Amino acid sequence: MKIDFAFLCDYAESTVKLNALGIGFDTIYAPRTPCMHPHFSLVFQLRTSVLEAGTKDVDIHLIDEDGTDVTAPIKRQINIPKGTAAEVIGRVVMEFVNIEFKHYGSYSVRVAVDRNEIIELTFKVAQPPAGAAMNQ
Repeated sequence: MKIDFAFLCDYAESTVKLNALGIGFDTIYAPRTPCMHPHFSLVFQLRTSVLEAGTKDVDIHLIDEDGTDVTAPIKRQINIPKGTAAEVIGRVVMEFVNIEFKHYGSYSVRVAVDRNEIIELTFKVAQPPAGAAMNQ
């Protein structure tokens, strides 16, 4: 199993095509903490051989720098259809809504597929730079 791509963004949807806005942010600016961030999305695409295709258990954790879960872990299953090609893909878009960040610092979204951690995306929650307009 390979990861074609993985990123955090402001919004994403997967239909026939993947559509995403605000791709790859690494900082959420907040004038104070705790703060509530209204929405962001996790997007990733897996590529597997036809032998690896099928139902996969996916565990997603949003954690702070101490390893504490910010939200309850998300457990779901995805199905990567076998298809007729030598390789097949599975695409996941996961939304995080109204997430409370209790303090400034580093955070990460970690994804395990069939109990193997395959993705770690890090970002931080920070005070906005002096004089900067907040857009995130």
